Amino acid sequence: MNIVLPKFLSQLRPYSAGKPIKEVQTEYGISMPVKLASNENPLGPSPKAIAAIKEALQDIHRYPDSQITELRYKLASVLGVKSQQIVIGNGSDEIMSFIGQAFLLSGEEVIVPFPSFSIYEKVAIMSQANLIKVPLKNLSIDLEAIKDRISQKTKLIFLTNPHNPTGSFFEAPLLENFLKNVPRSTLIILDEAYIDFVSPKRHFESLNYLKNFSNLIVLRTFSKSYGLAGLRVGYGIMDVELANILERVRYPFNVNTLAQVAAINALDDKEFLETTRKLVWEGREFITKALTELGIRVYPSEANFLLVYIGKKAVEIYESLLKKGIIVRPLTNYHLPEYIRISIGKP
Repeated sequence: MNIVLPKFLSQLRPYSAGKPIKEVQTEYGISMPVKLASNENPLGPSPKAIAAIKEALQDIHRYPDSQITELRYKLASVLGVKSQQIVIGNGSDEIMSFIGQAFLLSGEEVIVPFPSFSIYEKVAIMSQANLIKVPLKNLSIDLEAIKDRISQKTKLIFLTNPHNPTGSFFEAPLLENFLKNVPRSTLIILDEAYIDFVSPKRHFESLNYLKNFSNLIVLRTFSKSYGLAGLRVGYGIMDVELANILERVRYPFNVNTLAQVAAINALDDKEFLETTRKLVWEGREFITKALTELGIRVYPSEANFLLVYIGKKAVEIYESLLKKGIIVRPLTNYHLPEYIRISIGKP
C-alpha cells in the first residue's frame, strides 16, 4: 500500500471487547453461554423501550431528529439542568472523541488514570497530544498524584467514577477538593458510566458541581443500567458554552431513531431501573461472599462488576470458564494480567 499514514496510527490498536456469545457458541458448541464480560444489563432493555422501538419501526425510512430535541429535553427535566447543557452521542465514547477534536492541540497534555478505559488514551493519541499515565493507588484513582502531574500544558484530565476495571469509587469531598485545585483552563471529564450502581449510602450528585466549575464535563450512558448497549446512546452534561462548542463537531444524525425513542422511554421506566440496581447490589454481595469463601480475593466495587485476583493462572482460569460456557473478562489488555473482571449477571 502506497498511502502515507499519520505517524500516530502506529500507537493505536483496535479496541478489544469481551468475547461475543456467538463466537463461544461456535468454538465450544455451547448453546446458551453465560456472558459476564461486558458489564451489560442481565435483565435486557426496559419493556417500555422495547415497545417504543416497535412503534418507531414504521418510521425508519426517515432521518432521525438531528438535534435530538426530545431526548435532550427529557434528560434536562430528569437531571434538573438546561437542555442546552446536554450533548448526546452514539455512545459516550463518541462524546469523548468530540472533546478531543474540539479542544485538544498537538503537544498539549492529557492525564489519565492507569489502567483505565482505553478510549481515553485513544482520544489523546489521535489528537497528537502527550499522554500522561498516572498509576492507580491500591487499585483506586489517585487524585493527589494526578493533581501533582498537572502542568501549564495539561488540557484534559479523564476520571472514572466508579472506576473501570476496578470498581473503586471516590466520594464527594475528594472530588470537590480536586476540582478546586485544577486550573480552569484544564477540562475535567468525569466518566460516570456506572454511577447508577453506587450504593445509596455513598452516592452523590456530581452535577451539583457544574455551577461552580465550568471546566467539568460529566459523561453518562444508557448502555449499563438502562440496558441499551446495542443501540449506543451516551450523553454529556456541561457548561452551555462547552456544549455549544461540541455541537460544532458533532455529526448530523449521529443518534438513530430507534436509539432516541428507546432512551426517551427508558427514562420513564423507573421501576425497571430500580429492579436493575437491586439485582446488581444483591449480585455483588452474593458473588463476593461465594468467592471469598473459596479463598479468592474480591475487591470492593460500586459498579456492576467485580475485580477478582486470580494470580498467574488468570488466563488459564478464563479459558477454562470459556469451555464451560462462562464468559468473563481477562484483564491482560488493562495491564492487570493476574486479574479477571466478572459482570453481575443472572443464570
